[in-house]
Formats: sequence, structure tokens, C-alpha cells
Amino acid sequence: MASNAGQHMKPRVVGAILWLCCLQYFAGEAIAILGFSGPYSLRANFISDLGAVDCAAGSCSPLHALMNASFLLQGCLILGGAILTRASFPRGWPWTLAIGLIGASGLGVFVVGLAPEDVAPRWHYLAAAENFLFCNAGAAVLGSALLRTSAHRWMGAFALLTGLVGLAGLACIGLHADFGLGPGGIERMTAYPFPIWISCMGAWLLRIGAPGAER
Repeated sequence: MASNAGQHMKPRVVGAILWLCCLQYFAGEAIAILGFSGPYSLRANFISDLGAVDCAAGSCSPLHALMNASFLLQGCLILGGAILTRASFPRGWPWTLAIGLIGASGLGVFVVGLAPEDVAPRWHYLAAAENFLFCNAGAAVLGSALLRTSAHRWMGAFALLTGLVGLAGLACIGLHADFGLGPGGIERMTAYPFPIWISCMGAWLLRIGAPGAER
């Protein structure tokens, strides 16, 4: 019986580890920035500039393959983690919707890695928009659901705040308003909160197991 229970829990643990590994994105971006030819500014340059493959203008990252590989890996980590951790959460439409949005956002990141901005711009920007919308909306919905539990409200507040900050950044992108942060700064306001949160969620799930269980 104990052996069967351990086998049942294993996918959840693997899923949580996959989410924890989403921190790899920041390492990939940092390395690509270090290899960038020409000036690169977190405020002025977009994240996608690091994955551009054409260096004819003399301003790109020769390590673009690493950046795009990081996007591909991130997509797999998000989607795989969503599939494997679903059993950790209660049944019901808010939980299903949240995990579905988060998992689907991984597909967007994956396509971003397959379609660099200067190779397939239409697919690239469509996938990036899908990722930004779905990942932040998923975090907000999951946060709202967690806030309704008595034991995990602090994580619910963290998830909700993360999602709302990311959605606010996405709205600013749509309105072409950067409030002095620059286009790159606003994009990072949209993109950074989610991988920080989902890696923390992975670590949290490793510690508590199933958030649906009241303690």
C-alpha cells in the first residue's frame, strides 16, 4: 500500500521539480546578454532581441541559439509541470482553468523559441502575447482559488499579485505606455513575475504536497 502511494505521488514531485527549474530562464537570458554584440539595455531592448539570429546589423547575441533553447526548455517545463502537478490541486473549474492557462502558456514560450523575432515575426509576437496573457491570468486565477483556502492564503496572495502585475505590464504594452521604464522594462514587468512565481510554486509543492489538503 505504501509503495503504491509513493508511486502515485511521484508524478506530482516531478512536476514540482519541473516548475522549480523554470529559474533556468534567467540564467539563459543573463548568458545571452553577456555575449551580446553591441550595447544591450534591459530598459531599451526587448528580451526577444537576444534570440534574433541575424547579426548583419552588428547588434545581436551570437548566443541566440542558447536563448532560443532556453525558451524551448521553459515551454516544456511549464507544460510538463502543469500536467504532472494537476493532481496536487482540488477538482473544480477554478483550479482546472488556472492549470490549463498555465500549461497553455508553455506552448507560447515554446513557439517563441521556434520562431525568432527576425525569422517568423508574426508567429513570434502572437506566441509571446499568448504566453504573457495566459501565464499571468493563470497565476491570478490560481491565486484567487488559493485565497479561498484557510491554510494557503499567503501563497494565494503571492500568486494573485504576480498575475496582476504581469497583466498590468501586458496592458501597458498594448497601450504603448512605459511610464519611463522603457519598452524593455515594461516587457520585463510582464515577463519576469511568472517564472519567479512558478519556481516558488514548485518549491512550495515539494514542501507541502497537495494544497487542497487543509492542515
